[in-house]
Amino acid sequence: MKIPLSEVKKGETVKVNCVSCGFGLIKRLSSLGLYNGSDIKVIKNDSRGPLILKVLNSKIAIGRGQARKIIVEK
Repeated sequence: MKIPLSEVKKGETVKVNCVSCGFGLIKRLSSLGLYNGSDIKVIKNDSRGPLILKVLNSKIAIGRGQARKIIVEK
């Protein structure tokens, strides 16, 4: 099932399916470890504010707008 990263619940691990945004943001997210096929775990996803993710043994924060552009598979 493919959904935006912004809809993934806290504690779930998902795989990035595609990133649909501009080249600059794709490059930034890729440097953080968010690229097609990467596994990520959602540490925090409240109804507002940034998402906290665990990617490649690091914790990162991304905004909700960016999270909506990242399509993931459960």
